[in-house]
Amino acid sequence: MKPDRTPMQRRPRLPPKPRTVERKVEQDPVEVFCRIRPAEIPGQEECIAEVDSRTVKLTPPNSSFAYRNGSAKEQLYKFGRVFGPSSSQKELFSRVAMPLVSDLVNGRNGLLFAYGVTGSGKTYTMQGTPQDGGIIRRTLDVLFNSIQDYQASRFTFRPDGMNGFDAQSEVEAQNDRRKAAATQRLRPTAGGRTTRGRKDPPGSQDNSQRIPDTSRIDSMDEDNVYSVFVSYIEIYNNYLYDLLEDLPETGPSRGLQTKIIREDAQHNMYVHACTEVEVKSPEDGLEVLYRGLKRRKIASTRLNCESSRSHSIFTIRLLQAPLDAQGEDVVTDKSAIVVSQLSLVDLAGSERNLRTKAAGDRIKEAGNINNSLMNLRICIEILRENQEAGGNKKVPYRDSKLTHYFKNFFDGDGKVRMVVCVNPRSDDYDETLTVMKFAELASEVQIQRSQPARRDLGLPPGRRRANQLFKEVRKKLEDEVEGASVEALEVDLAPIYSLAPDWPVLTSSTPGGLEEVITRLKAHLRKRLQSRERLEKNFWGTVAAMRSGIAEMEKENLVMKKELMSMKALYSDAMGRVRSLESLLHNAESANESLQRKLEDQAFLRDECEAVKEERDMAKVQSQIEKQRMRAKLRTKLEQEKMKLKSTLNNEINNQKSKIYQSQVKALQQALFSDKQTIPTTPLQPSTTSSSDTDLTAIPGKTPIKASTSDPKLNMTPASHRTPAVVNLRHRRSRSQGSDVWIDHRPTQEVPTGTILQPNLHRRKSVTKLKSGDFTDPRTTNYCLTTQEQDSQGELETKLFKGEVLPTAGGGAQVVLRDVEILHQRDPLQHQSTPNRKRSSTEGTPLQDRGVWSSQKRPRV
Repeated sequence: MKPDRTPMQRRPRLPPKPRTVERKVEQDPVEVFCRIRPAEIPGQEECIAEVDSRTVKLTPPNSSFAYRNGSAKEQLYKFGRVFGPSSSQKELFSRVAMPLVSDLVNGRNGLLFAYGVTGSGKTYTMQGTPQDGGIIRRTLDVLFNSIQDYQASRFTFRPDGMNGFDAQSEVEAQNDRRKAAATQRLRPTAGGRTTRGRKDPPGSQDNSQRIPDTSRIDSMDEDNVYSVFVSYIEIYNNYLYDLLEDLPETGPSRGLQTKIIREDAQHNMYVHACTEVEVKSPEDGLEVLYRGLKRRKIASTRLNCESSRSHSIFTIRLLQAPLDAQGEDVVTDKSAIVVSQLSLVDLAGSERNLRTKAAGDRIKEAGNINNSLMNLRICIEILRENQEAGGNKKVPYRDSKLTHYFKNFFDGDGKVRMVVCVNPRSDDYDETLTVMKFAELASEVQIQRSQPARRDLGLPPGRRRANQLFKEVRKKLEDEVEGASVEALEVDLAPIYSLAPDWPVLTSSTPGGLEEVITRLKAHLRKRLQSRERLEKNFWGTVAAMRSGIAEMEKENLVMKKELMSMKALYSDAMGRVRSLESLLHNAESANESLQRKLEDQAFLRDECEAVKEERDMAKVQSQIEKQRMRAKLRTKLEQEKMKLKSTLNNEINNQKSKIYQSQVKALQQALFSDKQTIPTTPLQPSTTSSSDTDLTAIPGKTPIKASTSDPKLNMTPASHRTPAVVNLRHRRSRSQGSDVWIDHRPTQEVPTGTILQPNLHRRKSVTKLKSGDFTDPRTTNYCLTTQEQDSQGELETKLFKGEVLPTAGGGAQVVLRDVEILHQRDPLQHQSTPNRKRSSTEGTPLQDRGVWSSQKRPRV
């Protein structure tokens, strides 16, 4: 019986979602700048020239591929700014990287690429020299110049290992500083000795001649504390390596371990287990930079003696957290920490193996570099295509570690800028043309403008300054009033408004001093009026901003109310579906219970059937065993009957043969001796146990044998003298010297018996096929015939027929059997269970009935 089906219910139509107010998303293009490297050799042929501050002209030389194909033409490319060969590092940094540093301080992320062919000056642009620093050096200088008065103490922030940071109290930070100092004082070296306070050498750079950049950012929030963390990674052969990883100085040496890219809770990409070092000065940051540069993959090629074989990424992360209400300690709430990031990327140069003549590892490195740059180009193309056509084509960020790591920037998590470095050398025209096309393509991509995620905790502004003033006042009171208790004084950070300084002195001792007092009073009142107007203006500006904010909040409130109503409708529909599903579930459970009961009944029936089946199987097996026993018993009885019949038949056959043989002999005697002389008749019985016996053809007993006409000797009348006997009974051999010679007649394929007792025949001649000459040899005295067959019980039975070889009167020889040896082999286990059988009929046969094998010499015809 099938369970009843629950009728299908129709889903209610969902109400339409309310239209929300679409906010305009602000976007910024990828800003691309161009920098032309100075000519290596003065007067050499150049393929690129600066037209103006934003345009360059690319001219194909005669050796270029485009000129040989006949498609050579001059091309103009526009950039955000073109830096000619005479431009300085300071000028480039102020225009390209300074806005990114300002965004970093204000809580925004930034990404700066240095892109170009090999030998175009990318590394120089990013690093520079100690006397004329590049973008990385100047970024560190400007950043620390801006936050030097607002830095947090060391270990106030600690990385949490998941791309975030935790804020610690001052006590916890002090404990970590104490542990770090103890570790720094006793640090083992490779020789097993310890060094006290000695730092790693900064490399080949000489910081004593460094000229720092004195620029700074003025828009700093004085109520925040700042801390800087740096990391340095490289992408080599599409694998990520941490250049700041701590390697053991003792024990077996190992190389850098590959790192993986993961996604944090805010869907930002980061390098897992990457080392982030907290730095407190530009010198600390440069020391970290030099330590990573010593591990970076650099090799010499035909085009560049120090060619970068990997993409290096120097990341600066700026942490800022607000002070508490007293302006004393850092707020330890993790959600109040703002983390901004600036990544400075020195891309490896694209190159062709035809020009570099690379071999071995250089070819593999060049292939991986070109593949990663090609994937960057593909991602830029797909982004531009989606923006222009409004498509939603998937961008293959994960095809390369470079694009996968910077996926968030292209999705709108920061500002992206690119410096295209070119070499004016004419030999680089073909590569430079590809770089220019990529730069033109990248400048058309729009990136969503990111907003800093700041949380307003409602703390009053100016907390740090007020706390500093309060400490100065308390210290001044302690110095002026001896023994005064100022510990109970508390700082009050309520806002204080003052229209002007204190009132001037209104008294005058001179007659003309009244005019001077009036002048000072007018100036003071004028200042008060200006301050009042400024405060009123600020007040009404704040009121207007508050009103606009309230209006905006009211609009959002209305939208949220509509969305809430729609969500309530959706919730009610969902609850209706849940109730219908619950009823369906109840019906399904009841049907399941009925099916479960049926299943239990079927299982019970199955168990009963299996029990009956087992009983029947056991009875069947028992019947089969009984059948086997009966079959074995009948087989044994059948074998016994067969043996009896065989013995009877053999006896009858032997009697018939003897009768036929005697009749044949009588017939021959009548044919040969017709003179009616008496001939002694000694019957000879043929052997029936040898495999080499020959049966005579049966002749009817009453048919007389005619005399032969072809042989006159047979027709001769026998002589009157007595015929010699068949066997020469007077023949005797001397056996005193042991001269017996045996003919050992064995079957062709004999089964070895493997018994301990074996027949011993001295001076024997083993044969498998008898010949007439074997018995005519006068030295042959004995004959042994060996036969093997299977008895009724399936065991091997070996019989040895032994006899003497006697010469005949006609010059032949005959064998008279004297003895029979029967060898049986039985399995002792089967022999115990098998009842004793009757002895073979041949064992009791007298020697005279065992048969004779005869070989007589025939007369010549």
